Amino acid sequence: MQPDPLSATARFSPALSARHTGVMTRHTLVLLIRDPGTPLAYTVMSLVLLTVLHPVYDRLATPGTPGIVQAAPGIAVMFTLLALDVAGQLLLSERTWHTWDRLRSGPASPSTILTGKAVPLIALFLAQQSVLFLFATAAFGFPLAAGTWRLPLLALLWAACVTSCGLALGVHTRTQGQLAAASDIGALTITCLSGCLVPLTVLPHWVSTVAPATPGYWALHGFQAAVTGDTRAYTHSTAVIAAITAAALLASARRIRR
Repeated sequence: MQPDPLSATARFSPALSARHTGVMTRHTLVLLIRDPGTPLAYTVMSLVLLTVLHPVYDRLATPGTPGIVQAAPGIAVMFTLLALDVAGQLLLSERTWHTWDRLRSGPASPSTILTGKAVPLIALFLAQQSVLFLFATAAFGFPLAAGTWRLPLLALLWAACVTSCGLALGVHTRTQGQLAAASDIGALTITCLSGCLVPLTVLPHWVSTVAPATPGYWALHGFQAAVTGDTRAYTHSTAVIAAITAAALLASARRIRR
């Protein structure tokens, strides 16, 4: 009998794992480049919405605080959430193409599959946020420089969080309709309850009570804390976002093994 070329030692060696991750990452990147319509549309829509709503946020802002400090992070969080379906689609497509079972039974481990899918998505969501914040800085005076290292770090963590949640949806849903319903309803609900679209101060009291249960709330407050220098709020926000990311990735990995 010939020895199995994919023995446990070879299959999970660091070098082979890195190679599988690289292949998966390149494949995912090609898919995103071939169909950039949805991410591009969300980016343009976010700029339009920021331009239109900026005067409203100025009127609703706390005295002494520029409205753009609420507007830019809120809209960035909102449109990143709306892109949940982009992340989920990358895994759901494997079922559509009838390659899901082959992918799961192949030499790539669940962590390799998730990493290969996640890296290009994180880069995409980082780019989406960067465009919005740079536009907000140039057009409306968003204090980008005040964020120093805190703002890009939180943008990276938030991109990873949305990616992990989107991949979890892609693993657990089985049809395009299920994915669309879960991602759209989830994104809209989180956006409204977290205060990203409308400040919590003008919403019913019960919304402020449930807002901390949403990841969007922590992302919004983390971005605001990054530019205002509130270290305690920033640290708390990053810790919560990191915990949500880890939980979503763990749920995805367990589902892939089944």
